[in-house]
Amino acid sequence: MKLEVKNLTKSFGEKEVLHGISFDVEGGKALGLLGRNGAGKTTTIRIIMDVFHANSGEIFLDGKKFNPKEHLIGYLPEERGLYPKKKVSEQLVYLGRLRGLSKAEAKKNTDKWLKRLQVSQYTDVKLETLSKGNQQKVQLASTLVCEPEIVILDEPFSGLDPVNSKILQDVVT
Repeated sequence: MKLEVKNLTKSFGEKEVLHGISFDVEGGKALGLLGRNGAGKTTTIRIIMDVFHANSGEIFLDGKKFNPKEHLIGYLPEERGLYPKKKVSEQLVYLGRLRGLSKAEAKKNTDKWLKRLQVSQYTDVKLETLSKGNQQKVQLASTLVCEPEIVILDEPFSGLDPVNSKILQDVVT
C-alpha cells in the first residue's frame, strides 16, 4: 500500500496555507508532518480525510485516486471527541460498532488496545477521572479499535510524559 500526496494547495480566502505539498508513504511505515503552528499540517490531514477540499493537487492510494470513504481509516484528530462522563470501555465498544465490528469483536479489540496501551485498569471508569495522558491513550485506542488500514494521528503525543510517549511510539512504529 502506498499513499501519495501530490502538489496540494489550499487557500482560505486570500491566504494560501498550502503551497504544493507533496509526499508519499509506504504501508507499514510511519510519516510525521513537522512544522510550526499554522504551517498547514492539520489542513493537509483534513484534505486527506476529505473534510476540506484542496484548491489543487491530488491524492492517490496504490496509484488510484484516493477516496477515504472506501477505506477503513483510524483518525485521531487534534481536537479530542470522547465523552468525559462515559465509561472508557463503553465508548470504545460503541465506536468499534459504529465502524462495523460485531459487539464481540469490538469488546475483544477494546480489551486488546487498552492492554497494549497500558490503561486496561481503567476499563470501567469514567474518562474524566483519568489524567490527560491516560485520556490521550484511550483516544488512541478509540482510533485503533476498528483495526484500520490507514492510521492518521494529529498531535498524538499531546499530554504524554516521556514514558507514555515511548509506549505510543512503540505502537505506531
